[in-house]
Amino acid sequence: MTVAGSAGPVGSGALSGRSALITGGAGGFGRAIASRLAADGAAVTLMGRTASTLQAAAEQIAAELAGDPTAGTIGWSVGDAASSHDVATAVAACEQVAPLGVTVAVVGGSTVAPLLALGQQTLEADFRRNVTTALLAIRHSASAMAVHGGGSIVCISSSAGGSSFPFMPAYAISKAALEALVRGAADELGHLGIRVNAVRPGLVATDAEKPGMLVTDPEQHATVLAEKPLAHTGTAADVAEAVRFLAGPGSAWTTGVALPVEGGSHLRRAPYLEKLARTLCGDDVIDAALAGRLPDADR
Repeated sequence: MTVAGSAGPVGSGALSGRSALITGGAGGFGRAIASRLAADGAAVTLMGRTASTLQAAAEQIAAELAGDPTAGTIGWSVGDAASSHDVATAVAACEQVAPLGVTVAVVGGSTVAPLLALGQQTLEADFRRNVTTALLAIRHSASAMAVHGGGSIVCISSSAGGSSFPFMPAYAISKAALEALVRGAADELGHLGIRVNAVRPGLVATDAEKPGMLVTDPEQHATVLAEKPLAHTGTAADVAEAVRFLAGPGSAWTTGVALPVEGGSHLRRAPYLEKLARTLCGDDVIDAALAGRLPDADR
């Protein structure tokens, strides 16, 4: 485990005097959230699996906040968010800088495949990415926060957490489970002064997007936007602002919620992503699933 840091003095903003851990901190969401929390004075630690990527993200955030007297420090901790040992080590790294006051569990991922083509290993992998990582972040963070009289934990869910999302059942199931975890943790940890909430992002253009995906393919993009009253794509900054609210003092009486930040998708139905599924899975797999047949390998 490697820990390092950069970016000026501990800040004097609303989150000053506390540290913040962000799993998946080098990605699009993670960087935006880290920058927002550091701007409010938190001593932020980015967690991820690649030191060079974390260092680059930390240096980018430090450059953005250069000259801001309220900004906190930026550091990083190399590790796997699905490893209990690594998460515990990252929490300890935060505590060396300042008492842990905020944890944001960003790590997650999705598999595009119809239900009848969804294998056990795929479902378990999505659970590991979306639920196990959040559980470990909550457990180890809560243990540290309890010593200091409480804190705020925010998990990144998805608009899929409250919808069926055809052709992405593993993602929808695991994000729904994540939100159940958030509610249970909020209920059990409230007496310790620990709040646990989630943010439900919708379609956001980040560096995780690949050619042919929902942002870059005009037809698929239009399919998603048709189910949003605010018919445009969001940004990582939109998500970061929501996290900042749930992390900070303005939400002191809020726990156990999943806040939609997705242009109003929750008011309508999930987009029908058959074209995306055909692009990624192939026509044979989708045709078989729509006809009620298992893939050849499962027969």
